[in-house]
Amino acid sequence: MKEKWEKLLGMKGMPVAALLICTLALLVFFPSAPQETAGMTEEEARIAATLSQISGAGEARVSIYYAETAGTFGKEEKKPMGAVIVARGAGQMEVKLRLLRAAETLLGLSASRVEVFAMEDAP
Repeated sequence: MKEKWEKLLGMKGMPVAALLICTLALLVFFPSAPQETAGMTEEEARIAATLSQISGAGEARVSIYYAETAGTFGKEEKKPMGAVIVARGAGQMEVKLRLLRAAETLLGLSASRVEVFAMEDAP
């Protein structure tokens, strides 16, 4: 095994070693696209994490619905048009209202565009 490594790192293995180093550098300096967290986008996961910190809310999940609009210089922009929040504590009216107000603030949506539901208990 030692001989194989010496051979790999020797003159004949130099292109392979250079390729491995370049690949590692690309992975470090150019990370992959944002990953989804259990079906949520990065933004949805960030908002869900914030909402779950509200007193009584518990675990929260968020789905945001967007409309694409013509933005500056003809570039398409995504604007939130509605949201659905599912949280463990949303069965309590006070918690539901707090979640609704927070979503309105975070997303810039009116209350009529946000729905809040209680999360189903795990079986």
